[in-house]
Amino acid sequence: MATYYAAPQAGPAPGIAYAGFWIRFAAALIDGIIVGVPFVVIFFVVEGSALSSYATCVNIAAQSGSLATTCASTYIGSVGYWELIGLGVQLLYFVILWSKFGGTLGQRMLGLHVVDAATGQNIGIGRALGRFLGYLISTIALYIGLIWAAFDPRKQGWHDKIASTFVVRKV
Repeated sequence: MATYYAAPQAGPAPGIAYAGFWIRFAAALIDGIIVGVPFVVIFFVVEGSALSSYATCVNIAAQSGSLATTCASTYIGSVGYWELIGLGVQLLYFVILWSKFGGTLGQRMLGLHVVDAATGQNIGIGRALGRFLGYLISTIALYIGLIWAAFDPRKQGWHDKIASTFVVRKV
């Protein structure tokens, strides 16, 4: 009786395989928790009083029969600033960890490494910035650019293609 083994997934070098979609998805979830939870806690600590003020403003407007546009515009402006701060935090998190440590905390926990497609070495800050921009483009386009990695033979998402990177793991 013959024994059959699954052929190892081809990679950029012997003993290295391209990281598949699901393990990258798990790493992204871990990173989302690492970045998102503290950010949300800080948001509610800082904006907690604004949230209650907004609710009070809306209640007063509702009781008087007037529109609450002033309340909403003030609060929405505050949320806009937080969106920019959140984008800045993500930019720093991803760019620094990709360029200096070869992967985010989630990727490193799962044994993944972001490498230059041509050399197999760590990427620099410029390439990490390009990868982050590609990551934003990939998510804005209904996450299709990230899902692309599930079907690409080299498991590259759009952000990987834009920055000429691979995400690899040891086999």
